[in-house]
Amino acid sequence: MNIEHYLTERHQGTHRQIMRLLRQGRVTLNGAVIVAGHTQVDSTDQVQVDGAAVTGRQPQYLLVNKPMGVTIDLNPTVAHSVGSLLNVLDQQRQLGAVADLPKEVMGVVVLSDDHRFLDDVRQIAWPSTLTTRLTGTAVPAELANAAWDQVQTTVNQRQKYVTVTVRTQDVARALPALVALPNATGSVTRTSLGPLQLPGDLPIGTYRGMRAAEIDAVVAPLDADVTES
Repeated sequence: MNIEHYLTERHQGTHRQIMRLLRQGRVTLNGAVIVAGHTQVDSTDQVQVDGAAVTGRQPQYLLVNKPMGVTIDLNPTVAHSVGSLLNVLDQQRQLGAVADLPKEVMGVVVLSDDHRFLDDVRQIAWPSTLTTRLTGTAVPAELANAAWDQVQTTVNQRQKYVTVTVRTQDVARALPALVALPNATGSVTRTSLGPLQLPGDLPIGTYRGMRAAEIDAVVAPLDADVTES
């Protein structure tokens, strides 16, 4: 079979991920780097990804709904950290994070033990979408701020609050500006990181594996020149 099918059968990632592994020179066949998805492999060949045999490489891609007051620290012994939210199996993995979310902000965080994937996401530098609520139905007269490049408001007349949604490249800078808005509740949530949306059915303080479409979407800009096979 060809190397793309070989890696797919061994759960090394989505089709796009596997083509990216090849393009990035991360796959070796009998010690030689291979980049073509149609390269043939048989049962006697030694295939490695990032220097590890594929039988021992099962990368994890996790989507966390981080609570407020929880740090991005992945050490499970640190109280009020993302690491303390993980189950025992995931605590043993060498996970990293796209760690730009202050403890005061809750919402979507990406974890993985595929550190090249994390580097790719950082390289793309997706903007974050942040939301906060203001008590009452009065929309502040001036919402323009250098900390964000887009802002929208939605008024809930029935429950008497205003939702402010901004897009920013600098969460740490946007946070104090949002908290300082008139009648702000102090609660700020990252509802998306680029195309990656915080699932409505993922409770605060929980996590799940990223779906193939989510993994592909978050690194899609780097796949523009990848030839499909």
